Amino acid sequence: MLSKRMEAVAGMVPTGCPVVADVGCDHAYVSIALVERRIARKVIAMDVRKGPLAIAADNINEAGLTERIELRLGDGLAMLRRDEVDAIVIAGMGGLLTKRILEQGMDILSGKKPPVLILQPQSDIREVRIFLHSSAYHIVQEKMLVEEGKYYTVMRAEPGKKAQITGTISGEDGSCYWHVAAEDGSILRYTYADWEYGRYNLEHRDEILHSYLLKERSKLLEIRKNIRKNQKTSLPGKTMERLDEVCRQLQENEAALRQYYGERIQEE
Repeated sequence: MLSKRMEAVAGMVPTGCPVVADVGCDHAYVSIALVERRIARKVIAMDVRKGPLAIAADNINEAGLTERIELRLGDGLAMLRRDEVDAIVIAGMGGLLTKRILEQGMDILSGKKPPVLILQPQSDIREVRIFLHSSAYHIVQEKMLVEEGKYYTVMRAEPGKKAQITGTISGEDGSCYWHVAAEDGSILRYTYADWEYGRYNLEHRDEILHSYLLKERSKLLEIRKNIRKNQKTSLPGKTMERLDEVCRQLQENEAALRQYYGERIQEE
């Protein structure tokens, strides 16, 4: 049985994929599920730690899949050969670590047949999205979910043409935008919300994203209320810095909600 989060990861892998690399495979539960469900014909399960790989070996042996799941000890994509895999799964790691693994494995991502990427970064998702777009990958699907009270995002990125991302420009409403070159040569305007919450999630009105934005807004409004209430008894400089930061976050949250369903949120 996979967790809800790992089910979402497995569900993003293209069905019938010849070879999948499961980076940071831990106990190989996803690897086993991919083969048992005939999503992948073969999986290369990799981890930088010997302990989890030993447990993974026992699990794979118990499932009778030793001929279809190969174990490799190594860091990131270092143990892969160019054009060896058709898809790469990296789940459960921080966003900056995910980005580093992809950066260091650019030779694997730039072969004759670049692999599809299924990613589930735990943090710094904005950095992962920007990296993908600037590295000839385009996010074609995203899914948000809640598990044990925590929000997670799973994404699938496919190879394409490298997008040029220009510096920010200011819109009439005071918002910042990035110009991103699309594959067809057109120029797309990306907002802060596109990078932070996912353009796909916003365009497809992901219900979990909506609940997350509303929850964040409620929390930020309560924080702002408490700061203003205690303003006279707090250190002036620190209080104003914190208040400015919360107000900025509220503006970004409001912009994301407007982008989500096209209505302005009333100030409270």
